[in-house]
Amino acid sequence: MFDKYLICTYGFRNVISETGAIQGFEMKIRIPYYRGVPLSVIDEIKIAAGGGMGMEPDMFTNDRIRFTVSGGSFMMAEMETVATRRWNFDEDATLMVYKPGGLINIDQQVELWITIRAPYGKFIGHDKKVLSLEADKYLAAAE
Repeated sequence: MFDKYLICTYGFRNVISETGAIQGFEMKIRIPYYRGVPLSVIDEIKIAAGGGMGMEPDMFTNDRIRFTVSGGSFMMAEMETVATRRWNFDEDATLMVYKPGGLINIDQQVELWITIRAPYGKFIGHDKKVLSLEADKYLAAAE
């Protein structure tokens, strides 16, 4: 129902650690369900990104994704135990994907699958968009 709105077109960037190394990338997503849910019912997130010209994209799964909303920040492996924090319908979630070196190309084809175990069944959201890395746009313009 909300699939074409899952991936936000803003907030897509490489994440630089305090030591200056790129540790991965971030993206913002919206909930694929019509109401808020406890974090414990978010079962799985998969992201395909990072493929270069003619190359298959990398697939990132729960073990490499940190999920952040106003209620806190958790690795996906922890989420099944987080029943007291919620992802609200009107709130963007930030996904931090751990990938040393981050994404190289400014424009990326990004595909997202998210599975939520809701009270009335399982909801699987899917979206696919071409996004531009925000911080890299500023760096490219400065050169």
